Amino acid sequence: MILSRQEAVASLTPYDWVRGAIEASGDLVYEWDLVGNSILWAGHPTGIFGAVAIAALSTSDRFNKRIHPEDLPVRLKALSDHLSEGAPYDCEYRVRTGSGSYSWVNDRGQARFSAAGTPERLIGSLRLITARKQNEVRLERLANFDELTGHLNKIRLRDALEHALASCHRFNLTGGLLVVGLDKLAMINNAFGYQAGDAALIAVGQRLDRCLRTTDIVGRIDADRFGIVIGQSSADQLARAAERILQAMREQPIETPDGKIDVTVSIGGILVPQSSSTSYDAIAKAETALKEAKVAGRDCFVLYQTSDHQDRLHRRSLDIGAQVQQAIRDDRLLFAFQPVVKGCNRQAAFYECLLRMRGEGDEPGKDLIPASAFVPVMEQLGLVRRMDRHVLDLAVRELHESRDVTLAINISGITATDQAWLRALIALLKGKPEIASRLIVEITETTALHDIDESARFVTAVRDLGCRVAVDDFGAGFTSFRHLKALAVDIVKLDGSFVRNLAENVNNQLFIRNMLGVADAFNLETVAECVETESEVAFLLGEGVQYLQGYYFGRPDTQRPWLKKSQRVVGVA
Repeated sequence: MILSRQEAVASLTPYDWVRGAIEASGDLVYEWDLVGNSILWAGHPTGIFGAVAIAALSTSDRFNKRIHPEDLPVRLKALSDHLSEGAPYDCEYRVRTGSGSYSWVNDRGQARFSAAGTPERLIGSLRLITARKQNEVRLERLANFDELTGHLNKIRLRDALEHALASCHRFNLTGGLLVVGLDKLAMINNAFGYQAGDAALIAVGQRLDRCLRTTDIVGRIDADRFGIVIGQSSADQLARAAERILQAMREQPIETPDGKIDVTVSIGGILVPQSSSTSYDAIAKAETALKEAKVAGRDCFVLYQTSDHQDRLHRRSLDIGAQVQQAIRDDRLLFAFQPVVKGCNRQAAFYECLLRMRGEGDEPGKDLIPASAFVPVMEQLGLVRRMDRHVLDLAVRELHESRDVTLAINISGITATDQAWLRALIALLKGKPEIASRLIVEITETTALHDIDESARFVTAVRDLGCRVAVDDFGAGFTSFRHLKALAVDIVKLDGSFVRNLAENVNNQLFIRNMLGVADAFNLETVAECVETESEVAFLLGEGVQYLQGYYFGRPDTQRPWLKKSQRVVGVA
């Protein structure tokens, strides 16, 4: 007799339904007879154990032999706690498959007890979690190590420097910090492609490992810079270490997918704790020495030398950093909103949030400190992540309160690769499309081009939430078709340096036409920044720019401009 589909489904017993659900899930369900020490399984064991006979899993002794020796105590303790104390039985461990490799499983269950209170059975399930564990390992590694070179990241290198400083203070020693910068990385990327730039960075890191002592600690502190913590070092020893590095780079070219490339590095150094007693200050001063080495012609070493002028500058930077952190705690960072208008009707389409800091005790409306006075310092001190997180919180709060406005926020290059900031964005906006659709995240072009793959992942994650992404200062970093295709952003903002005096500057006019051609090829919306005259407006609109921003249409205003009587902006300059 042939049954119809409906009749066949109706004929299934509850047991059939449960068995089918177990098999479809890929999990294994078991019943362990604790008295007779036998285990019955339901499901397909091959999904977890591969080609293993079910008899190899039929008793607890046989099953325990398949558990990784390091993990067996974990499972036994979880079982003991569950059976004796009633603690939840939920643990994770590795099991050996038929091929000899190991898979991670999550084991959850509950015991059944006799009337006398003795455990008789344990009913539980095994779920394969190898992919999740691998991802956890990767995330943990990313939290500590640079993904490209495998060296410590900036956070962990700073921890190592803090430890070295503590040892120097405790035992009255002298140590050192070197900051090694790969010369002209942007030129390598533009000439040979980013694969060549990545290969150069990896090779530089490997050569650093070979020419340093085993006790020296190497980390990557920025796109083109490495930091090296050197313990128990005099000024002469620090200089000799720097010279070994310089010579190692000069000796032979670096092999890349595009052929051999000759590279050089510049090095800045500082003695600690003589010239600096904190990790933030030491890194800032070593980078100052690195800049001097680059000004001196590159391929050389400069040791930071204390001077009254430099001390004043660094004390001022540290003071600014402390002021900004206090301003965050006091909620004294605020936005000044500048309109970005539609070219067709000159009405505000969205507003860029420009950061300002109110001085301690200042009344609203008093002079505010612009971002240019403190953001570069925060980046130099490595404190910009906290500031950018505060910016995100401010913007989302504003979007909740102002339901008909769209806002754009700027984030630093460090934050654009910061998983913690991205997780915060997801936590604030997941499941809130009405908020996410009104947020535009701006990253600078030069930031995006430092690590095009990482930037592309960041852009994808932000857009997946429903936000839009804009590339700021478009044209400053020589973006190519390939770069824009990889980034998949929504908006490009033409670098304002090409807009100023546009009516008289033929070269800028030609450059903007070329940039608009690149944007049009990917159907991207375009914004022209720093627009100040009607003649600039006429040219830009004639070339097809969709949005305009600049003093001609409105200066940044801390009072919400969209609440004013008229949102129509005709031109105020």
